[in-house]
Amino acid sequence: MPLTNEKVVVTGSSGFLGQHIVKLLQEEDTECGEIRLFDKRPYENNLGHKEAKPMKHYVADVRDRDALAEALSGADCVIHAAAVIDLGLFPNVDEMVSTNIEGTRNVIEACIQKNVSRLIFASTTDMVCGSEHIFYGTESTTPIPTTFMIGKYGETKCQAEKLVLEASGKLLANGERTLRTVSLRPVPLYGEQDKLFIYKILKYIKKNNSYYLRVRSLDERLQICYVGNAAWAHIRAKSRLVEDETISGEAFFITDDCPIIDIHEHIRIYAEARHFKVSGFVFPYWLAWIILSLICLFVQIINVFVSFDVDIPNVNELNYMCSTFFFNRSKSTLRLDYQPLYNPETANDLAFQYYKSVEL
Repeated sequence: MPLTNEKVVVTGSSGFLGQHIVKLLQEEDTECGEIRLFDKRPYENNLGHKEAKPMKHYVADVRDRDALAEALSGADCVIHAAAVIDLGLFPNVDEMVSTNIEGTRNVIEACIQKNVSRLIFASTTDMVCGSEHIFYGTESTTPIPTTFMIGKYGETKCQAEKLVLEASGKLLANGERTLRTVSLRPVPLYGEQDKLFIYKILKYIKKNNSYYLRVRSLDERLQICYVGNAAWAHIRAKSRLVEDETISGEAFFITDDCPIIDIHEHIRIYAEARHFKVSGFVFPYWLAWIILSLICLFVQIINVFVSFDVDIPNVNELNYMCSTFFFNRSKSTLRLDYQPLYNPETANDLAFQYYKSVEL
């Protein structure tokens, strides 16, 4: 039976996904009575959501065990969305390991010590994306790759998910209940407050004299999902962990009804909305790969002698954009009772207004 007046902790509450989770806890979740916001950055209501339910603010890091213990005291559920995503040419691997892996370990331990019986982990399909294309991948047929296309970020999220799922069934400190955990793996997300995906591509286009040169491999299809729908899946998982303990220890792919088309068609819409020039010429992937590889190699060599920041896409990002990855959400539909909250038209309208006007 669903609980009411739940106290829900959201780690990474100031992040892209975290803000949408908070919005839906406020506006759509009838079971949540209090929201605890846990993030290194102070929370700002950038989405303009309602604030009828009380929100407690914890400006802290998941590597801080004492802060976690304070935030989780008396809580009913944790939605763990805090993570470091560094896809740059010189990623801070130590930061990703300490936050994504060790920070997740701290969250698990805090749940056990503070008797919080439900933990939902915000994972990603990046943890299963390697050198091979994925067509309608399911949780049982999609293996963990030996090499992660998106680099150390995918690897650290994979290790963190393993910790979360292995924690399922662990006895809580009071000895009365066990910890129930699930991991949700959304495909790449787009929408309001995005600063890492389509936003980043639009920023590159602006730096390239507002000229969008499309790169294409063969017939790539990169599945994307509106962030509000991914957030809704986390709300559904929170409820289902109460109703059905057999889902504990399971991972779920999360998608929505956004058409699986050439990713460049999505980008073109937003580029044209900003009056960027879209080239009719398609640059071949193999040539772009060679040129970008040489540029990245040159920058890496120079960086050995002179340390400097550089904002250019790396080869992993190019490979990702020119690959085919799409997934089957049947398991999340059947076991989480998840259906997208936003239809494609509504999602695209919300995203369009954001990408059209956001400062790059």
